[in-house]
Amino acid sequence: MFLEFNEEQLELRESARATLSRQCPPSLVRAVADGTGDATELETEIGWLGWPALTIDVDLGGLGRGFAELAVVLEELGRAAAPGSFLPTTTQFVPVVRAAGTPAQAHRFLAGVASGALTGTVALHESGRYEPEAVTSTAEREGDGWLLRGHKQHVLGAPTVDEVVVAARRDAGTLGLFVVPAAELTFKRTDSIDATRSLANVELNGVWVPDARMLGEPDEDAGRVLTRALGEATVGLALDALGACSALLDISLAVAVEGRAAGQAVEHALADMLVAIELARAATYRAVAALADGDERSGAAASVAKAAVGRCQRLVTRRSLELSGGTGAAGETDVHLWVGRAKADDLLFGGAMDHRRIVADRLLSARRARSSQLVSALLG
Repeated sequence: MFLEFNEEQLELRESARATLSRQCPPSLVRAVADGTGDATELETEIGWLGWPALTIDVDLGGLGRGFAELAVVLEELGRAAAPGSFLPTTTQFVPVVRAAGTPAQAHRFLAGVASGALTGTVALHESGRYEPEAVTSTAEREGDGWLLRGHKQHVLGAPTVDEVVVAARRDAGTLGLFVVPAAELTFKRTDSIDATRSLANVELNGVWVPDARMLGEPDEDAGRVLTRALGEATVGLALDALGACSALLDISLAVAVEGRAAGQAVEHALADMLVAIELARAATYRAVAALADGDERSGAAASVAKAAVGRCQRLVTRRSLELSGGTGAAGETDVHLWVGRAKADDLLFGGAMDHRRIVADRLLSARRARSSQLVSALLG
């Protein structure tokens, strides 16, 4: 599972970087962060370029490309700290609908994403955990639909997205996924260290959802398919943070070149940042390759990537703040925007510590399974 971009993917990266340098300059990021601007024109341009359609099937109006092409764009969007709902739409909403929905549901929702007319996200996080087994929100049968009750935290893109996939548990204990129009939900915006994107908690105060908006077949447990789909969400956040860390290295290099910081200590700090980024990139690209190939180990690779990028962002954000001096000038203000982006990406869908635990649990489970097989073989 190793990733090497082909010529077409490299061209996509250069095109994305050039487009974002024009359409998403630091002045736009700053304006969105302080509430004096919005990303409407940027999102229109992204839709016109077809980026939301990258991984959607051609039959649904998409481009039919793989996760590797999406990864190219995600890293560049992180490098630009681009505002908007592209990340939750393409790495959370789309994979979950694709994995859990029926063909009719996939056409209904994903065709809208492909055309640029629909955005979405996933509401999963409860009580400090994002794993499907931690869901306690309930879905109670009423007529030809369901009443949802509970509380969701840290929903990325809410409330500005159009649709929200809500995970809730039915009376039988099985997990259901319900696509709810954002306009029908009660949101409470939450403070975030990343001021470039919206984040909100969701109150499920008995909102009613018809059967047609429950993904998959009746009474089917969506826990397993949701877990698989979350691999794309996890790697998407890692790629976004990786791009933000690369931008912080560029900013720090500019500070050094301009002479605002100099000396051997600065050189060592820049070298540490570069090494940390490249190590995290190696782990993340391995996870991208696993997802692109449909490898059954992609979940473990996603956790390794998230943990590696979490470690990277801690070093890179600290060093960049040290080198910038934190004086509050325009350039240093930009540093804080990218720092907030990288740190928010690390916290969403589990931090580095959470994913190290997941990797450790997988390794221990595999070791126990091998030991059990060995014992059975010896006794047999």
